[in-house]
Amino acid sequence: MRFFLIEKPPGVPHIALKLLRLVGVSQTQSERYRYVPMFVLFLLTIAIPKIAFGYPNFETSIIGLAELFFQTNRFVGVLLLVLYSDSIFELVRQSEFFTKNVLSETSPVAEYLTKMDAQVTKITKLYLTALLVPANFYSYSPIVATLWKYYNTHENDTAPEFTLHMEESFYRLNVREKLDHYLIFGAIMVPISFLCALVGTAKLVSILSLIKYCTVYFQLVKIKLEEVGRSENYTREIRSAIQMHQSALSCTDLLHDITAPIMLLQLVLCILVWSSMLLYFTVAGFNTQFISLFILFMFDTTETFGYCFLGNQLSDESARVASVVYDCRWEDLPPPLRKDLQLTMLRAQRPVGITAGKFCFMNMEQFGEVVKTTYSFFVVLRDQF
Repeated sequence: MRFFLIEKPPGVPHIALKLLRLVGVSQTQSERYRYVPMFVLFLLTIAIPKIAFGYPNFETSIIGLAELFFQTNRFVGVLLLVLYSDSIFELVRQSEFFTKNVLSETSPVAEYLTKMDAQVTKITKLYLTALLVPANFYSYSPIVATLWKYYNTHENDTAPEFTLHMEESFYRLNVREKLDHYLIFGAIMVPISFLCALVGTAKLVSILSLIKYCTVYFQLVKIKLEEVGRSENYTREIRSAIQMHQSALSCTDLLHDITAPIMLLQLVLCILVWSSMLLYFTVAGFNTQFISLFILFMFDTTETFGYCFLGNQLSDESARVASVVYDCRWEDLPPPLRKDLQLTMLRAQRPVGITAGKFCFMNMEQFGEVVKTTYSFFVVLRDQF
């Protein structure tokens, strides 16, 4: 596919940047307005119907609100990425400068960067290709299932059960009982389903890719420091490693500023989706509607786990730089360079990573805390209902 064709040097998430451009995250000011009609469609077809037009019963209201939380996380998350476009492309510029210096010479550092870039690109391509299957299935299967049930149950004079793309009352259409109304709703929701898939994928792939590449930058610093001892020009290589570390920290600081509000939104809405699934199971038990809610739960859990796992990796790789600095024969260096290395080691000992707002780091420990918080919130909801 031409979309996957990359003609630029490795070290920057080029596929993720192409995805972001599709939803309006661009260096060109006019292209940023591309996301406006997408967000308006989200409001008109998902947010307003779910909030304003009610539900036939309590069970469907739980599903409808869970879907609202899930889609709000996607669309507002990308809206924040659009608003942070300047910071994102400043991060890209600094990343390109960092990798340009790494690739300017043949070394184990350059080889590692090329290898990791190929791995990330391959995984991204596989994920995007595989995503076409569920995207098509969830867009078309509700209509196919409804038509099949309608024409089969019609012969038995029984009322067919319509399968909705999303649990909502859509303005004045009787989408649960009238086939013509349902088909109008379905014709609207098929492209909306693809739009939801695009927006959600752009958010997930871009953030995970940026976190992974920042992690790779710290790994490159570590490899550079380990290779310093075998270099003929020891002092020059040490200075180069210190500059690489400063550039990696600068990239991570930008990443932190970009992702902090998005991660806070992710945690809050993830807890609400998880609590909704537990509440629905308590109220209605296991049925076909629970399966659709469970799928939302799996998507949300996987996304949150990915942020926490890679965030944990980023923090660990940054911290490992300190121990490598200590082992790089700093005692043989002149005093000014020794002082620079000391500052580098001190800076590497400070926590680095992505956070939810300014409250907590996104790591595996935090993922466990989210699970505990979800259960506590569910207990409160269960007592109320």
